[in-house]
Amino acid sequence: MMITSAFRIPRSLLGEVCAYPLTPELMAAFDQISDRWRRQANNEHASAPYKSLATALSAVTGRPVIILPGARTYSEPHWLITTVPIDPATLRRATRVWERLARDGQDTNIMGPLLSLITPQMLRVADDVDQTVPSRVTASNWVYRVLRWNLAQALTRTPVQFDERGVRFRLDSDGSMVAWDDPITLTLRGGEQSRGIIKISFDVKTLPGVSDLVCIPTISFTRLVNDFRKVKSAWIDHGRVPGESVLLRLPIVTKKIDGEWAHLCRDFSGPVVEACGLSPIPWGEDVLTEHPDLVRAWRGVNWGHPLGVGVGPRTYLRFIEHAATLPDVEPLTYNHTAIKVLKTAKKTTINADALDSAVRAAGYERLRVVHLSAFSATRERVRHALHDYRALPSEVGLVHRLTGASDFVAYNVPELLRHGQVDRSELLNPAPLLKAEPGTLVLALVDTAHESGKKVDDDAKLPIRRALAKMDIPSQFIAVPPGSDGTSAKEVDYPVVTAVRDLLRAGGLTDRRLAEAISLQPHPLERDMWLVGVHVRIQNTIKNGNGSNGRPLLVTTMVAVHARHDHDTPWDLRLYVTGQGWVQHATGLTAFHAGPIGSPIENRQQSFAKLRGFVDNALGELPSGDPVVVITDADETRRVWTGLSDGKLRQGVLPGDGLAHRDDITVVRVGTGDDAVPRPVTFTDGKQSADPEKPTSPRNRIYELCGDDGTRSWVLGHASRLFNEGSKGRVGADFTRFNLSAKRGREQGNDWHAFTGTEFIVARPGLLGEEEAVAVTARLCAQPLSWDAQTRRPVPLHLANIADEDHPGYRKEIDESC
Repeated sequence: MMITSAFRIPRSLLGEVCAYPLTPELMAAFDQISDRWRRQANNEHASAPYKSLATALSAVTGRPVIILPGARTYSEPHWLITTVPIDPATLRRATRVWERLARDGQDTNIMGPLLSLITPQMLRVADDVDQTVPSRVTASNWVYRVLRWNLAQALTRTPVQFDERGVRFRLDSDGSMVAWDDPITLTLRGGEQSRGIIKISFDVKTLPGVSDLVCIPTISFTRLVNDFRKVKSAWIDHGRVPGESVLLRLPIVTKKIDGEWAHLCRDFSGPVVEACGLSPIPWGEDVLTEHPDLVRAWRGVNWGHPLGVGVGPRTYLRFIEHAATLPDVEPLTYNHTAIKVLKTAKKTTINADALDSAVRAAGYERLRVVHLSAFSATRERVRHALHDYRALPSEVGLVHRLTGASDFVAYNVPELLRHGQVDRSELLNPAPLLKAEPGTLVLALVDTAHESGKKVDDDAKLPIRRALAKMDIPSQFIAVPPGSDGTSAKEVDYPVVTAVRDLLRAGGLTDRRLAEAISLQPHPLERDMWLVGVHVRIQNTIKNGNGSNGRPLLVTTMVAVHARHDHDTPWDLRLYVTGQGWVQHATGLTAFHAGPIGSPIENRQQSFAKLRGFVDNALGELPSGDPVVVITDADETRRVWTGLSDGKLRQGVLPGDGLAHRDDITVVRVGTGDDAVPRPVTFTDGKQSADPEKPTSPRNRIYELCGDDGTRSWVLGHASRLFNEGSKGRVGADFTRFNLSAKRGREQGNDWHAFTGTEFIVARPGLLGEEEAVAVTARLCAQPLSWDAQTRRPVPLHLANIADEDHPGYRKEIDESC
């Protein structure tokens, strides 16, 4: 049995909240301010100021406040929701000050009087949770957003027992639990201390076939900093609510005042608090060091810090035990099945014997690997990484044989690889063999100066990848720390070895490992089939000159893998390109990376309808009549196809519905979000630890949840590669950060990895049985193409996701890919 950190929410925990239905006059005033803000931001899609007012009111009241559109249905008015009624005089005064500041000093005083005249309604959350349909639960929009407040309130009433140490958590105004009075510290060599805080937040979700709402907690380790650089939010212990000690969580903004950069509480929180006659929020550029007991902040980006990230599985296990002390709360558990996956992924570099057949299976006669280098040391490292194919001399610019159908050449082009504004249009002059002869696949390994966690201005990777893509050349980068000469003192040169593996993956080259991975009993692959990964994502942009006009972009990638039951036949990898159809993976990848990352969304529903037709056309163009399994990312695709959502699972629209043979197409929804998939905590089957309080690691098998109506969902648990490597990686299973033994105290600086899970739900069985569909998809998480540990997504979906993440325009505010 697999025990998770998730639990059904009993009706006794639903509680109540306080709601203010907003009037048309208030909404008109909001619209006026919205128009002003959008003009100032030069972005017609800038957010309306609802969140800004909610933040200011939260600063005044010390309680969670949120303003939601269409709280019950989209046609209903907006609601302002909090936990208890706000004093009308305070509400009127705070809103007036906020409105004046939002209008750049114009004291219209429209919103305060209107808002203070609204009679608040105390709402029982249970009244908006519908459980009348057996084995299905639905709730109004607002319930999912605010129920976490009531859950956190109930869970902070007593200390959480982390083994022998009880820790009392405090609420923050965002609805999270914060171990404010028990920071984690690490004493550095100079005597100063680094600090971090454990935070627990909650997501409320539905699960197929489950009649209750489900709570999925996330326990994170927030690493504190002593200055406001890159800080997006801060906690303030302001004692706003007598007897409750709620922490204010306020967003931080950076502004230039009198020529100097200053950091302020965003959304006018500071001035609004003072105008209401309350004690000022403790603030100042040095407040983090002068008042560390009152104000604490953290970086909003991945930044170097003496403390590591994560809390490990033992902390999750202790917390779900704490949650289970509440009436009618039990952890959600999954039963083990007979479906197993590989325990350990097999060697992840295609060997010399298989490389030539992989090249031919990918549709080419020859392969050429080109190393664009900036350091002689990296050239030596690449030579060593390729030694299993053939010993290579070190000459620059000369072609060397790797196998019968593949060769290698290195060039020294440091000027073309440096960061900044560089003319890279002449890459072929110093590296002429980048240009391929007909029938030759060219892949480029590229040196780049990069340090993990550090942002680089004018990063060379983006224009280099785009320039190579326009030449039909997939690329992979070797990161070299800035200032280094490119050498590596590590026994295993993971950066270069991984870069070579990823390069072959980008080229669409495979070997027998995939077929072997899905030949396990029961439900081995016994026939050829197409496995199609469909990845969908929405990316926000700002207004620019490329035609996107600041509209969000709809990003779609589709990768088809022709799975062969014959172990000696390499699998065929293809990527769908508009106007070209299903092309070889390398060709499709470069076509995608050379163009825009997505298409502007004019109307969301129209864009989704167009996407459904696009995917159905692609499925109809697959090259053979073999069975088709469509594997979708759960995060965004359930918005596009209603039949992928929990509420209309199998009853709404699904991929392939526009085709005559739609009932033959298997559709599997794959969930990977830690806020949406119940997180594995421990396993009771198999060999157990000698320490009964220690969580046991994920097994190499699938676990099943049978819903109240028989609807089945499956989860594959994952332990990270670091966790599996030894005692240092498993420190989070042996201890919690609150009671790490003194002799291992330095390990507070390590990353503590908890377990994660991938969820599989068969939305349509098609020509396969449910268990067969789950077996083939889950087993392709355990044997990736270019990694020697499990991946969260099966190979086709992983490749579609990686194509998106490697695009030069990925998650950029301005899409510059046109």
